[in-house]
Amino acid sequence: MVRRKNVLFSFDHSIEAQNLLKYLKARGFHPHVVEGGTADIIYQASLKRPDLVILFDSPPDIESHEVCKILKGQIETQSILLLVLDGETLKSQKLAAFGLAADTTISRFLPVEELYAKIYSLLSIRELQLQLLESEKFAALGRVADRIAHEFRNPLTIIGGFAYRIKKKHPADPLCQDYIDRIIKEVCRLERIIDQVADFEISSKEEYEFIDLVVLLQEIREEFSAVEVLIPGGNVRIEVPKNDQIPLIRANRQGFKSVFTNLIENALDAIPEGRKGLIRIETGIDIEEGILWIKVKDNGTGIPPEELDKVMDPFYTTRPYRIGLGLTLVYQHIRDMGGRVDLESEEGKGTTVSITLPMILKAPIPVHLER
Repeated sequence: MVRRKNVLFSFDHSIEAQNLLKYLKARGFHPHVVEGGTADIIYQASLKRPDLVILFDSPPDIESHEVCKILKGQIETQSILLLVLDGETLKSQKLAAFGLAADTTISRFLPVEELYAKIYSLLSIRELQLQLLESEKFAALGRVADRIAHEFRNPLTIIGGFAYRIKKKHPADPLCQDYIDRIIKEVCRLERIIDQVADFEISSKEEYEFIDLVVLLQEIREEFSAVEVLIPGGNVRIEVPKNDQIPLIRANRQGFKSVFTNLIENALDAIPEGRKGLIRIETGIDIEEGILWIKVKDNGTGIPPEELDKVMDPFYTTRPYRIGLGLTLVYQHIRDMGGRVDLESEEGKGTTVSITLPMILKAPIPVHLER
């Protein structure tokens, strides 16, 4: 089942394009449609960074070889899959010799079912490639986590201990007190980094239990009940499901709780001072797909398009007081549960983090009381 459905669709108003677009939408795709020519397709592909570009080769407006040449020739876009629907031409054959051709070139006149099968196959391969890269990245981080914790924790404990002793010995020296407070603050920050990095090495699968998602979200909301004071001049409301018929989830309770704690903290950071903030958590199930989905939405400042692909990388952050591991840990916990995390964001309007998890067959559906 393909989850990654970020597709750019060049629409030339032909019958073939209309039929394929309709077929994709009927199967849950929401392609970004481009009706312009070559320049517009290249611009939109560079801006949107889709997983796949479906390109109807329609001269003179669209020159598929030019699109392939430019997108495959740029480092930031060369990983985009290109599907040209027309049939090989002499130009595309020449470009292939330089590695600048489409990933697949087939006839646009094939039955729509065959075209869809090719699209599904390309996206499935890309999905597996990205999962492999992500697994290797987190495996490498996990291997160094234990060494970091061991090598750094003891020296930090000694530094912090001596700093407290010096602070007590010189209570009347304001300059000394200021320096020591800074040392202690940075030691605490480094200890928090070590604790979060060490989480990558902790396997909690043996501690899985059935969890009532709605009750857990209500508990988290209550813990953030004083959230207004965290944002000067702000007024933030957190909405969680009240009585959704969501089946129990099998997970490590502490790890699963940290997922939503991190997401809410990130949402709070994104809400500017003075704005009436809203953080809404929605849940639902898709019986046909066999998944349970959770969405955490905020009306904050949003994430720039060029940063969307980086925000889940370890230690990447745009906040000077953050260490850049929150979303990384969210991703790891959900991945360990067999799920996935997707982000959608629009600058100035907010961000939506979507979590999908496989449903457990015959998992009981709890009865929730209004709270």
